[in-house]
Amino acid sequence: MIAYGSSLDQIGPVAKDVTDCAMILEAIASHDPKDSTSVQRDDLRFTDALVDDVKGMRIGIPKDYFGEGLDPEVKAAVLQAAKELEKKGAIVEEFDLSLVEYAIPAYYVIACAEASSNLARFDGVKYGYRTDAYEGLHQMYKKSRSEGFGAEVKRRIMLGSFVLSSGYYDAYYLKALRTKALIKKAFDEAFAKYDVILGPAAPTTAPELGKSLSDPLKMYLGDIYTISVNLAGLPGISVPCGKDSKGLPIGLQLIGDCFQENKIIRAAYAYEQTRSYEHSPMA
Repeated sequence: MIAYGSSLDQIGPVAKDVTDCAMILEAIASHDPKDSTSVQRDDLRFTDALVDDVKGMRIGIPKDYFGEGLDPEVKAAVLQAAKELEKKGAIVEEFDLSLVEYAIPAYYVIACAEASSNLARFDGVKYGYRTDAYEGLHQMYKKSRSEGFGAEVKRRIMLGSFVLSSGYYDAYYLKALRTKALIKKAFDEAFAKYDVILGPAAPTTAPELGKSLSDPLKMYLGDIYTISVNLAGLPGISVPCGKDSKGLPIGLQLIGDCFQENKIIRAAYAYEQTRSYEHSPMA
């Protein structure tokens, strides 16, 4: 992994199904004494959560996630998934999760600020791409970064440099950090009532390849339901929950409290058993 936004980055497996996801997570979750972000834990048997039982599990559905901007087909599929879990004995309730509208601006201010710092190391000397033709050190830096970074990366570096600059640091970056803390507090209050939070993974289905970068703002808004996990430092899992009228997959997201991966794995596995595709056999 290349460091992007240090306080937001999370590593997780991309797998065929929930079983494979839990098995990979067990392998990568051990403690590293040389990594200051690694935590010593004893509860790393994630495959133990692969049980088809959600009876009594409290699942919260944020009303804020189902408002304007959400595709009707996505909304219907996600709510149907909630009903499937309810049929299995889960207690499903709607609730208000405040500050959702501030997640996008807070995330991109923090992420771009940290990216502009992290990506400064890619100067053509020790890291990454180096241009072939240049005259002098300054031109090598300039050409290497101009040619090596794409348009979206450059946009984020420039935005990050701006919000960290003198006169704007307090107005943007510090305010975003305070918003991040308030979002974490809102989730803490929600997890005092619920075991798992359920919602859509994205407001729409997949865009066509190469089309998402043509409208950066729309692309940023596509992250609205998932970035709160990074801001609040929470575990989350996305699983398919149907297809739209064009045959494109719809994603369901399950969010758990800190170090409560087993709960979201159990809920995701139980829901997965209601679907018709094949699953990996239990190890």
